[in-house]
Amino acid sequence: MAGHKTHSAAGVAIAAVLANTTLVGSVPPAQQPLLLACGMAAGLAPDLDSDTSRPLMILKTAIGVAVAGTVLADSLGQGLPKPDVVARTGLALGLVTLLFVVFTRLTVHRGIMHSIPFVCLWALLTMQATHTFGGSLSLAAGLAALLAGLGHLVLDELWSIELKGGLVPRLKPTFGTAFKFWSGSLLATVLCYAGLAGMLWVSFSRP
Repeated sequence: MAGHKTHSAAGVAIAAVLANTTLVGSVPPAQQPLLLACGMAAGLAPDLDSDTSRPLMILKTAIGVAVAGTVLADSLGQGLPKPDVVARTGLALGLVTLLFVVFTRLTVHRGIMHSIPFVCLWALLTMQATHTFGGSLSLAAGLAALLAGLGHLVLDELWSIELKGGLVPRLKPTFGTAFKFWSGSLLATVLCYAGLAGMLWVSFSRP
């Protein structure tokens, strides 16, 4: 399996190419770092289903800091007593931890997140998240996310092929577990396609 450095580098490279083409319109230089970040995130996204992956640890830390910071700022703004501030912030961190415990219990590595529908879902989410920055950036970010996500799946499949004796190709047991349209979990597959359908409706129903 390709490592996170390979996946993130591939995502950034794809976004960089898009940033310097006219395929999706002109992306201002000031917005190009955001485009590169979207490519990197999409290149790493499928590995969120690995309990020990660096992308999952980064996401958990980022959400924990954001939630705890928001609760802390709100508590201090209300002038709450120090014990209440500590209790509220601790509760927020506890809920984030519980959320990720449930997430890791429900997800399996090389499950639905290593699939084409999940990559498409992530691309649509990326477009929605960057919509306020303008149509060109949103379209470029969505396309970068789509290509970077598909690139992740392709790289994982390529890493599942080894050359026996340096010449004869041999498929590892992991071959075919990344580039797919469904997972072994019916529930996860249905939820992914439901999310994809919902995002398609949101994306194309906007005036």
